Amino acid sequence: MSLRQQTLDLAILGRLMRGPSHGYELRKHVNVVMGYLHKVSFGSLYPALRRLLDSGFICDCGAGRTTLIVGNRSRRVYHLTTSGQEHLTRELAAAERQAVSDDDFGVRFSLFGITDPRTRLFVLRGRRDHIWSRLVALDECVQPDQDAYTQELVRHQRESVAQEVAWLDQVIAAEENASVNGTVPSGAYSTKENR
Repeated sequence: MSLRQQTLDLAILGRLMRGPSHGYELRKHVNVVMGYLHKVSFGSLYPALRRLLDSGFICDCGAGRTTLIVGNRSRRVYHLTTSGQEHLTRELAAAERQAVSDDDFGVRFSLFGITDPRTRLFVLRGRRDHIWSRLVALDECVQPDQDAYTQELVRHQRESVAQEVAWLDQVIAAEENASVNGTVPSGAYSTKENR
């Protein structure tokens, strides 16, 4: 199974952890947590749903819960099974280095509410290291003989990456503080613009 399938599966299972959903709602949720670089089509979503159904991690069963009528159309409503919940819990606890990649991080972060604190910190620190190395690489690629447009592009990329490093520092500090105080860091991530 490719990382892309694992990431898509986590996003689907994570959404179903909050309650039953039909395909259209699942697709909207997955597109939000996968990030603007990845748009999941129904052509990718429905094979993933079939794979999760076949694995027993989700079902579209239940008395009176199988379909939802929207307009004149019926929609299958998917539910997380006990096996699916156990699988999701195992996957979240076993975060590896790929959890910090651009493809996986947004999904993992969206599931931090059901991820244990040590794993959250592992993923956050790994993501910060990953992004920091990108910042160092951008600093090294600046050449005095580059044209103005290339220099501007590198400057813009560097600002974006530096902003993510600063955000990660803030989130890590909130997580560490919550760990020390035994609290949940909800609301600790709001920026000045959101307050």
